[in-house]
Amino acid sequence: MKFFQKKKNQDIIDDDYSESGRTTVVDPYVFPLKTYPQAWFALFLLVLLRTAISVFQFTFSVVPTLTGEIFNVSLSAVNWLANIQGVMYVFMSFFTGWIFQRLGVKKSLILAGVLNSSGAAIRSVAIKLNPPSYIVTMIGQIVGSASAPLALNIMTTFAGTWFTDNMRATAGMFVASNYGAILGMFMIPNLVTGLDKLPMVVHITSGISVAAFIPLLIMPSKPPTPPSRAVTEGSTPSFFSGIRMLAKNYNFWILFLVHGLNVGLSIAFGSIFTQVISPYGYTDAQAGQMNAVAFFAGTLGCSVAGPVLDSTKQHKLFLRLIAPMVFITDIGFIFMIQKDSYAAILFVLSMNQFFLSFLVPVVIELSSETSYPVHDATTNSIMWQGCQTFGFLFVLAMDMLRDPNGSPKNNMYHALIFQAGLAGLMMILSFGFRGRMLRSEANAKLLQEETSEKRNVTEEPNNTSCTCHNDQEIDLERISI
Repeated sequence: MKFFQKKKNQDIIDDDYSESGRTTVVDPYVFPLKTYPQAWFALFLLVLLRTAISVFQFTFSVVPTLTGEIFNVSLSAVNWLANIQGVMYVFMSFFTGWIFQRLGVKKSLILAGVLNSSGAAIRSVAIKLNPPSYIVTMIGQIVGSASAPLALNIMTTFAGTWFTDNMRATAGMFVASNYGAILGMFMIPNLVTGLDKLPMVVHITSGISVAAFIPLLIMPSKPPTPPSRAVTEGSTPSFFSGIRMLAKNYNFWILFLVHGLNVGLSIAFGSIFTQVISPYGYTDAQAGQMNAVAFFAGTLGCSVAGPVLDSTKQHKLFLRLIAPMVFITDIGFIFMIQKDSYAAILFVLSMNQFFLSFLVPVVIELSSETSYPVHDATTNSIMWQGCQTFGFLFVLAMDMLRDPNGSPKNNMYHALIFQAGLAGLMMILSFGFRGRMLRSEANAKLLQEETSEKRNVTEEPNNTSCTCHNDQEIDLERISI
């Protein structure tokens, strides 16, 4: 009877639905597809973890001079406390897709929290030694930096586990927004007013890391019912099978290059921005103010993108609309970065950060769509690994384009041209994308099949019956409800 068949379907869902981030095909007549309140609690914990990790990452880079003094090392050595984070990100991203599939969302985030807290604790020990140890601090940086890809690469896997299809981009934009960078940019320079204050900030960072980790232990593993129709555990290829499928998907690699160029240029330009404007007479304080405003603009762009994408589903349209705006603002830097042009530079920088941040959830969601049924954990890890690699390479290239004999001395005019050229390439690639929305198509197909099944059920004759041994007729239609 239909009742027992539906009960069997429910049992299959209960057995198969795990915290790995993938769901079974669900029957909307058994339970509705919905985003539960627990999803927002889980999202809050992930954003809290991301914030703690970002504060950890910015601890020394925003006060490089005092950091060099307390450890008695050069500024180049201080820069490597930040550079090692990029190296660790690229290295760990080789494994995050496999980790997410093996451990699931909750355990992966707990692992990230453990690594971040452990790294922060090691740094706290290093800063209390007499004298403070740079080597031990570097070990803490390496351990803590391993948490960053676990907390960011999980973005689409987390959204797919907890949120329905019409809210995935909104959830993703909260994860992608770098609230910790804003907190670090404002908090750390204001607290570190002298050499004696730096140990206190290192300990505060450790406290923030632990405070973000503990709540993860009570985070629910999964919602009561799956949020998505289409993706089944059985239909999801293994990690290595997914890699082989992606190798043949040229539309995915177009998005890989678009994301890598977009975020990679943002990483590189953010790293050398002070060096770009300082030859024209701008101070470090002015550079810091511009960067702070740019972070806000980027967060705003990412925040706007999520709801817009969820409400319109026009991912391809926004890809082709926003990529040219990134290119235009990068051209603007070539002409706007001049002496006594503070307001103009601030405006172009804010627009640039707004558009490139808007583009991030667009490309990430498209990569999951066009690579379906490859696991989100695999595609997302590759995408973020690429942009970190590109960012590292772009920093090296743009630094080499410095003009020590130009006017003004050490200007980076050629680096700005290089940046605009790469942004132009990104724009061309965005127009070359022809991938299909395979995940959405699968959802729509299943919805159509389920609707047809429901229609067939409701059209069955109401007088269907059978005669039992006691000559009593039992209405099967009632039993099937």
